[in-house]
Amino acid sequence: MKLKRLAGYSLLVASILNANDGFNSELSHFAGGAVMAGGITAVVDRFYPEYRSDRGMIGFGISSAAIAAEQGIEYALHGNGRGQLIDIASHVAGSALGAFVTDQYILSPVFQNSASEGKYLGMSLQHTF
Repeated sequence: MKLKRLAGYSLLVASILNANDGFNSELSHFAGGAVMAGGITAVVDRFYPEYRSDRGMIGFGISSAAIAAEQGIEYALHGNGRGQLIDIASHVAGSALGAFVTDQYILSPVFQNSASEGKYLGMSLQHTF
């Protein structure tokens, strides 16, 4: 019930607000992209371990595809192609950062509680020369 109420309020607020192409609007698209891609990356890591090696690219790809589809619908309904492209670019840049940071720095540390090795925290870093 709470989820339905939250969705209803979100739709009401979204229908009242008007977007612009200002700095704050694009910053919100950037931040939204970072959060969305990071969340998708974490979900792939948790629930789809067979895709763990590609989790960052999956998070980036799904987030970028979702904003492209959403902005395509906005363009079809309201026009303003330039504004929609700026929104997509901001979101995709945020998605790239969010997926990378989540993949490399948030999900890479390993917390282990092994009966044979005990408790430990580890992080794997590598660099190709």
